[in-house]
Amino acid sequence: EWRTEVLAWVDMACEAYSLKRIGALQEATSSLRAKYLRVPTDSGILFFKAVAPGQLFEPPVTAAAANLVPDRLVMPLAIDPERGWMLSPDYGATLDGLATTPELWVRALGALGALQREVVDSEEALFDAGLQIQDPAWLPEEFNNALTLHASLPADHPLGIPARDADHAFGALKDIELACAELIAGPIPLSLEHGSFDRRRVFAPTDDKSAPRILNLGDAHWAHPFASLARPLERMRIDFRATADDPRILAAIGAYLSAWDDYGSPDELYELVAPALRISPLHTHETWLQLLADADEPQLRRWAPKVLEPLASLATATT
Repeated sequence: EWRTEVLAWVDMACEAYSLKRIGALQEATSSLRAKYLRVPTDSGILFFKAVAPGQLFEPPVTAAAANLVPDRLVMPLAIDPERGWMLSPDYGATLDGLATTPELWVRALGALGALQREVVDSEEALFDAGLQIQDPAWLPEEFNNALTLHASLPADHPLGIPARDADHAFGALKDIELACAELIAGPIPLSLEHGSFDRRRVFAPTDDKSAPRILNLGDAHWAHPFASLARPLERMRIDFRATADDPRILAAIGAYLSAWDDYGSPDELYELVAPALRISPLHTHETWLQLLADADEPQLRRWAPKVLEPLASLATATT
């Protein structure tokens, strides 16, 4: 029944663009976050995406953001906000399908910074579309509330943590408060924080001048944008088998920070990277908590560590 409904919706969307489906829907990938189907049409492949209940905001936020910066994101051809459906064009290979080079990371992070810089004045439009806010001014209290929530659950609950572990994690509060204070005092405004940016989230540009298009906003928040560097830094350290001060990594971060040059030089803004990375696990915690809001028991037990690991990482970083 679900597939029949999808087929009817896809055909209706294709008809609106004078497209004709020329084959059956093809399985692509499926995960807790979303289910993907390939749609063959007489004008090429389209991609259907059905997001998890905890990320129903993604289709309307994607459409709203792409309307603001159409050259930097993938504009869906059609969305169904209530069902979390989205039909999008295919822009080819993503950067993870290409050989890893420092230049690719420079282009990817430069594109991310440019996107975020261009939407800093669009909080209302993206909030109205469903994007949640993770303001550093609120994060210390949210961290405290999160620990209280998990410690209050029964000992056998997948999301429960022992009171002693909660007390230990609470030791990170001072560091979180300091990091948030630095970000608040800094010049960078809140913007679209991607939440899971890496080379899989960027389509390979067709030439040297066009901007790489960014996709997948399911983990996004309206937050301090520099927190988006957490995943890229982790991936670059793996790709290059290097530490964070490797010149190749610093060059990519410099390309990102250069997009914000009207707020300061890359050297000046680099001081805000560390506090942004410090608070980024709280964004991850919130994302996974939403994802598991409607999870069944087996899913909850399988994925609960993803909710708790960000809090554990904050406590570990303090010790």
